[in-house]
Amino acid sequence: MKGISSNIYSHGDFGQGLRRYLSSFFEINTSFVDTSIQFIEDRLIRFLKPDLHFLIEYPYVDRLYRNSYYNYYSSKNFRYSKDALRVSIFRNGLGEDNLYDVDFLKENHLGFFVIRPTFPNVLGRNVINPQAFIDSDFSVSKSTFSVTANSLKVKVDGFPHACQDAESMTCAETTLWSIIEYFSNKYNDYNPVLPSDIHRILSELTYERQMPSKGLQAHQISYALKKVGFGVRVYSKQIFGTEFDSILRVYIESGIPLVCCVRGPGIGHAFNVIGRRNISAEQFNDIPMVDVRGNGDLLLKDLSCANNEFVFVDDNFAPYRISSLKFPCEHYGIAQWQQCRITDIIVPLYPKIYMEAGEARKFTQEFLKLSTFAYRQRRLGIRTFLCSSRTYKNYLISLQGVDLDIKKLFLNLSMPKFIWVSEIFDTNDFSAGLIEGVVLLDATEPKSTHVIGAIIDNVFIRRNLSEDISTGVSLGKIKPFNDNLMYYGRN
Repeated sequence: MKGISSNIYSHGDFGQGLRRYLSSFFEINTSFVDTSIQFIEDRLIRFLKPDLHFLIEYPYVDRLYRNSYYNYYSSKNFRYSKDALRVSIFRNGLGEDNLYDVDFLKENHLGFFVIRPTFPNVLGRNVINPQAFIDSDFSVSKSTFSVTANSLKVKVDGFPHACQDAESMTCAETTLWSIIEYFSNKYNDYNPVLPSDIHRILSELTYERQMPSKGLQAHQISYALKKVGFGVRVYSKQIFGTEFDSILRVYIESGIPLVCCVRGPGIGHAFNVIGRRNISAEQFNDIPMVDVRGNGDLLLKDLSCANNEFVFVDDNFAPYRISSLKFPCEHYGIAQWQQCRITDIIVPLYPKIYMEAGEARKFTQEFLKLSTFAYRQRRLGIRTFLCSSRTYKNYLISLQGVDLDIKKLFLNLSMPKFIWVSEIFDTNDFSAGLIEGVVLLDATEPKSTHVIGAIIDNVFIRRNLSEDISTGVSLGKIKPFNDNLMYYGRN
């Protein structure tokens, strides 16, 4: 029985340390070792902070690779090891003196990545905290994963990622696995899947063999998500036109990671969109004003029209790459990929969410248009997002500086499991990050004729404009809801 080998390496000597493992444990030739190390350097290590340390542990049983091994690689003539390497990432100088310090390991662990013997595409399953990266100035959907490092149970916040092996898993399967892994870890409503599960689900749609994989079309990705329990919605750029980008932005603001399909000259690709950069003051100023009532009485800036950048989890790169919606593959730095454009997004919604992002935006604007008693001669901003009513009520009860009677007006409302929220703020308060109004919509009602509740211009409204109206009710200037996305800040 072979024992477990572990060694610590700094950022600078990681490649040389990895060479020893790849050469001795995987018994491959020097050119394969060099190519594999370069693959990891190019797709991950160069994006990480230079002061990190890495703990390599071998052998490691990785459930994702083992599934591919037994269902594909074990049947090939070339001999593949069924074992993998696991690399744990630490900050603040991991060394032999603190390798068994429980408190140090828990406080400084920043995630892990797996190296599998699928040369040259050797970077496997990983969950890495964005704080490990040189650039972490963004907000993303995240889940907390329980893992081990040096046999100690630790936790890591992040989004699951893996590079495709180009045979048992291409970009589409990897994107599918990643997004389901995220939801299954965060919510009990969903179960994790492995490559063989994805292939089994999709076997109902294909008349050809599935291995080695040739990739998937958008309808196959949507079908797989639907089969594992999501209420999937597919949006096509060709159909939704100018509304397409705004719809994408609203779902991202809601903390819902998406599958993004792109096409270019000879290129078809899929990856996840999981977050965004904060909107700068300049980008906010560039948002066009909408004359809601048509008479200059109420001018509105919708944050879903801002031209900010977004965070992609792309299996050809390290996680958390930044690109714009106009040029979603600009992080490749290759002319051919610069021509890629988003063609479709696939949204994995909770099955009982029936009102869509575009409908929520339009309804709120129509509501403000008809509420002629409120917001006279105002220039306002609006942000729309989806969240659970439980999370939103927790935000309300925790708000500082809001009168308890006002909190009770909202907390006593009957709400469905999910609600659409539109926050309203004066354009002059954008930089301060303060809101003064809110509109709540029923996410289970696709053709809503009323609001659940709202405070607009010192008036509280329940259900519609003809009943339960209370005047003199003011939120004041309060902090917005920010629980959908986690901001990691500038390094």
